[in-house]
Amino acid sequence: MTRLVLIVLLTLGAVALDWYWRRDWKKSLLALGTVILLIAFAITGMTLRPILPLFLGHVVLLVVAWLGLLYYLWKGRFLWWIVLLPALTLLLFVVLNFLEGSRYEG
Repeated sequence: MTRLVLIVLLTLGAVALDWYWRRDWKKSLLALGTVILLIAFAITGMTLRPILPLFLGHVVLLVVAWLGLLYYLWKGRFLWWIVLLPALTLLLFVVLNFLEGSRYEG
């Protein structure tokens, strides 16, 4: 848990440093919104724990999305589809609950 908090703080520090160096409000606000979205995906993804392969896939896609955010801070190219990849596992979980009932509740 401490590592996750440290990663979030380091990312917020990277966003702050990027704003300090470039003074680009649009880029900084988009990066901050992306950080908030990824945190929301991570918190919501805790519901996937009953299905371990889906949960592990969600964690991998969260890491990929976080790397996509760092790529945006470094290169300036926002790849929105990479940031939204963790939503696929959440959507798959909802579809599984719809098709097979709520037997995956914890």
